[in-house]
Amino acid sequence: MNFSIKKYTVIAASLLFLGGCKSDFLDRTNPNLPVEETYWAIESDAQSAMATIYSPIRSQMSGYYGAYGGYQTMNRADDMWFLSGEEAFTWEYVNFLNSAGTPESDFGSLYSGINRANVFLKNIPRVSMDESRKKELVGEASFLRGMYYFLLAANYGDVPLRVLPTDDDPDGASKPASPEAEIWKQVVADFKIAKDNLPITRSAAEAGRVTKGAAIAYLGKALVYTKQYAEAETELKALLTAPYAYDLTTNFEDNFKETTKLNKESVWEIVYDSKFGGDGNWGVDCASCAMGFVLPNFAGPDGTGAWFKLMPGAAVVRDFISEERPAGSDTRFDKRMYTSFFWKYSDYETGLTDGAWFGNQSFDLMWSNAGPKRQRGEPTYPTIDGKTGRFLIKKYTNFYRNIAGANSMYDAANRNNNLRVFRFAEVLLLHAEACAKNGNIAGAASSLKRVRDRAGLANKTWANADELMKEIIKQNELEFFFEGHRFFDLKRWYTPTQMKQIFVDNKKQGANNFQPKHYYLPIPEGEINTNSKIQQHLLWR
Repeated sequence: MNFSIKKYTVIAASLLFLGGCKSDFLDRTNPNLPVEETYWAIESDAQSAMATIYSPIRSQMSGYYGAYGGYQTMNRADDMWFLSGEEAFTWEYVNFLNSAGTPESDFGSLYSGINRANVFLKNIPRVSMDESRKKELVGEASFLRGMYYFLLAANYGDVPLRVLPTDDDPDGASKPASPEAEIWKQVVADFKIAKDNLPITRSAAEAGRVTKGAAIAYLGKALVYTKQYAEAETELKALLTAPYAYDLTTNFEDNFKETTKLNKESVWEIVYDSKFGGDGNWGVDCASCAMGFVLPNFAGPDGTGAWFKLMPGAAVVRDFISEERPAGSDTRFDKRMYTSFFWKYSDYETGLTDGAWFGNQSFDLMWSNAGPKRQRGEPTYPTIDGKTGRFLIKKYTNFYRNIAGANSMYDAANRNNNLRVFRFAEVLLLHAEACAKNGNIAGAASSLKRVRDRAGLANKTWANADELMKEIIKQNELEFFFEGHRFFDLKRWYTPTQMKQIFVDNKKQGANNFQPKHYYLPIPEGEINTNSKIQQHLLWR
């Protein structure tokens, strides 16, 4: 049966409420709405229910990967610079001034996904359908639950562990937090179930649904996060050979263009399509919410149809230019730099034609248009060959559409890109990290070399694991600029004191405000007020 996560049916929308609070004051069935007792009968019921488990992460605005809320919050590390005078909650997060009352926490939406997965796993045995297909759906729901718990553990640490629908949980709506280590155990267990049951490939009609490769990638990532390096190396190594066909795209920018979605580097991406859903752009989780990709409207420069809210941090520019390509190369700098940033090539090198974008706008014009907002405060970029650096964000804008206003979300033609959540480049760098930690220098160097080769950098050798780790850390920073990785990578590699010093050295906004508690986000006030058994994270009390 074909199923697309881009589509919502009326039944799926109604199912958003299954597993919520029950009421026994009316002992009858509404014939116009599906209810849990009568719904789970045939495969189409299960497929519609599956759509609701995906929905908390696909919201284009306020989901975990939403451009308005989550995407700004998770990119709160030193590779980004946020312009003042924009969203107040973003300013609080990126300057480490946030509190339990700061809005736009994704805590509740992540638990919505978990409860829907729990309802699904409870009821799927009742569905009459092919057993092998049923096992795939169990794997899919387990993956999504594991992914939601991964995000909770990485962001909040100690959180309630729910593996039953709320109505079936002996604790009900009030449940104490479990230690972070217990949450990670659940994450690993769910990804292992997903690995054992998901298919290796999906049909075109099922594009965007998770696969066995995605489950192994997330399992390996969770094992690296929890320092189980031997098992992580084994799991991630499996993705480097058949039957898996992942590889790096030849052109780095193919990972960020609408015309090259779902390519060989894609392990998992959120599929967006503006022809589904309504015309409104601010929906959170509903059957008619717009389902387009709107991040360009936030990240793009002024004068391109965008709101211009972010710039590259100075440190990531410094690190990009710190290693030039070998003499005779077709560009001076790391190939990824030309996809990550807009800049005027002739300022710093010869032999390249300066770019023109968004109706043949020159970089000089875009920089000038950005002037009023830049005056609120901007990074001090490195001086290159005596010229002050000038850079704007290019990655995840609609740079490939040379049309005036191409970053505006108010034109549906601009909302059809996908968000690449997990790329094969991350598999390679996680594998390199696990190998380095295990003392497998050759394995680490091999995976690291593939990433460096695609960037056009010279061959290098590393004498020991410490040297390798320094390079792995740097390549993660450059490869995943503006993809929400940096903050969580730094947490994994450094103590709070070390992390603060990195922020200070890199002149990150709010660096001096950083405290150990900022390793985590606080449990939001709404949860504290309604869950009588939960306590705030120890570092935030």
